[in-house]
Amino acid sequence: MDRNSSVAVTGMGVVSSIGMDLESFGRGLAAGKCGVVQLDPKSGSASEIQVGAVLREFAFEQWHSTLPGEVRSFFASSRKILNNTTESTRWSACAAMQAFTNAGLQSQRSPDDALGLIIAGSNLSQEYVAQNWSRSIERAGRINPKYALSFWDSNQVGCLSEILGARGPGCTVGAASASGNAGLFQACQWIRSGVVDRCVVVGAGSEFSRLELDAFAMIGAACHGRFQNDPERACRPFDAAAEGVVFGQGSGAVVLESRLSVESRGARVLGEIAGISLLLDGHHLPDPSVAGEARAMQTALRDAGISPEEIAYINAHGSSSPLGDRTECDAIKQAFGAGSRQVWINSTKGLTGHCMAASGVMELIATILQLNGGFIHPNRNLEAPIDAELRFASGAALPCDGVYAMSNGFGFGGFNSSLVIRKAEDERRD
Repeated sequence: MDRNSSVAVTGMGVVSSIGMDLESFGRGLAAGKCGVVQLDPKSGSASEIQVGAVLREFAFEQWHSTLPGEVRSFFASSRKILNNTTESTRWSACAAMQAFTNAGLQSQRSPDDALGLIIAGSNLSQEYVAQNWSRSIERAGRINPKYALSFWDSNQVGCLSEILGARGPGCTVGAASASGNAGLFQACQWIRSGVVDRCVVVGAGSEFSRLELDAFAMIGAACHGRFQNDPERACRPFDAAAEGVVFGQGSGAVVLESRLSVESRGARVLGEIAGISLLLDGHHLPDPSVAGEARAMQTALRDAGISPEEIAYINAHGSSSPLGDRTECDAIKQAFGAGSRQVWINSTKGLTGHCMAASGVMELIATILQLNGGFIHPNRNLEAPIDAELRFASGAALPCDGVYAMSNGFGFGGFNSSLVIRKAEDERRD
């Protein structure tokens, strides 16, 4: 394997229902904490969907006030920039500022021409759009003066570029539930080809309106059955009683860097993306494909230059969709062969819910925290595994001393993506 093709992760930040920063998120993972709650019927959510892993306690001003003085001063402009914008943008900003600080980039006071920025996700603020539409009708066409800017997903790029001082390439990337991995894929290509030295990738949270939630329920993709009054048991990846996706809110952000950039500024490496894939099935429907998912995993392994046997752990897409989970099980067995019986498997969505476009970046962070922390978080609510031949994590955290892990992300429309993640050098015993 050509180590120069690997991309270093030097900063991470997260906002989630089980932790509002890296430390609390890591504790939540190890404890198997569940962020799924009963939804407030006054929130405007669809009547069919009554549970979700939502950010009930989040308030940007309060979060900003808890930052250390020097960091708060560096990001002082963020309060004005984020005034009167979408919740998704504020979640993204919190995660990005954490990752930026975690990478030590706040010490560079001047604008950074070598820093790229990618927002992973599309159609991110549907509730914001619905609310503004309703107000414009009620108030005879009066419109929020910032709406023309804020409804664009690209507004998140603009807001965060100003907050972080990013002056390199920037864009949004959408691939449904695989959007986070698609953003990581794009950033890795930029870094590998020398377009940028470093890039912030933000998995942006999705603000669904009642329309989107009703639509998911209508096609049977969302959980709206017997666990509606028992929210902590509702999200059940790989369990025979799974009834569908439980939606989550949150955002994750990472700073990715080339080896040259890491060495030039003496950055600490938290982990590495050693291999990555992003492939299409060639169809537009939500039906998952065993062959397509297996091909994504095999392509990522080839990109990393390792064999399936070297993967100790898979952070599965595991969305709690009966069809999706069954398909992923079969794809893992096809991609890993006999080795599929030895690799540990879990799904972070059992704890955080399915954070949609944000999930790929959040699950990269979860995987790195587990590799470096030497544990595999529990599979929440896995009481009757749908596949007895696979090695699912149990109801309690397990020890793990592996060097390589895999993280999968699959999306409606035939998007298949997989990452191979290498443990940080200074976290290894060898």
